[in-house]
Amino acid sequence: MSTNTESDTADAQPATTPNVESETAPETEPEIDTQPEPEVKTEVEPEPDLSVETDTDADGETDTESESEPDSEGDDDAEEVVTSPPQQFTAAVKGGAIKEFVSTLRAIVDEAKIRVGPDGIHTRAVDPANVAMYDVSLAAGAFESYDATEGVLGVNLERFEEVLKLAKKNDLVQLSFNTTSFKLVIHIDGVEFTMALIDPDSIRKEPEIPEMDLPISLTLEEAQISRGVKAADMVSDHIRFRCDEAETTVYIEAEGDTDNVSLELADDDLVALTAADGNALYSLDYVNDISKQFPKGTEITLTFGGDFPMMFEYQFSDGECDVLAMLAPRIQSD
Repeated sequence: MSTNTESDTADAQPATTPNVESETAPETEPEIDTQPEPEVKTEVEPEPDLSVETDTDADGETDTESESEPDSEGDDDAEEVVTSPPQQFTAAVKGGAIKEFVSTLRAIVDEAKIRVGPDGIHTRAVDPANVAMYDVSLAAGAFESYDATEGVLGVNLERFEEVLKLAKKNDLVQLSFNTTSFKLVIHIDGVEFTMALIDPDSIRKEPEIPEMDLPISLTLEEAQISRGVKAADMVSDHIRFRCDEAETTVYIEAEGDTDNVSLELADDDLVALTAADGNALYSLDYVNDISKQFPKGTEITLTFGGDFPMMFEYQFSDGECDVLAMLAPRIQSD
């Protein structure tokens, strides 16, 4: 998985590309629908990477998509671990925890490989446009009871989320994998739901997390970044994060056709800051989708650098769930 570039000319209008999909669909919001390949077909596809397409500029120049080689070239060996269903998986968890786990992933994908094991469940998924990625782990400690062997479950997250609407925050959700029918059995307050699973091989391969030296790191309250995202959404389809090392200040900015917005976050406004000069531009649609999943009152750590991907890291379920989201930048070349 690697970042890729988008060539915007100086004449390009900043609000004509609301997402990172190709210029043929400039006004569509980033889709969170499932990958177009059929579920029943097992495919061998190249390692997903975070991609950003270039745009056609105002003068009508046709641009090309620039991609670098995936960072996980040897990932075929790394992922040849467990690919079969678990021999044992029974668990009980509060509705709030499992609902938050699923809804987080649903911000970018409709289906995912859920890897279960003795220590908990883990999922890594990249969106169909190769722009956003989630790596989410729900530890065994988040469950009321938990017993599992190593294995992989292909889950339709959209369907799973619908079923979980039956559960309230403190309701006990009991999960088990039926090794005979190869279905996931869900018990919620006397209701039993048997959900068909997806062949894990039909779901796109999990990406590798690239090693990057991101010089800027800040930790802030969820409300601060949500405020900046809402303000940016009033004027533009893109959002810029900029850090001034001398001023030890971070700016969340957006430039529209006629209006601009800027939120200044000084050192005193932040929980922590490692400052360096740098800025990067991102699709506001994606940032908005990711930020909507931040639990209220949670501290969010952002790391980024000049024209590098941004990492969003936080926890929920009393620290038993770790979330890492990665978002590719939109790189402008004058």
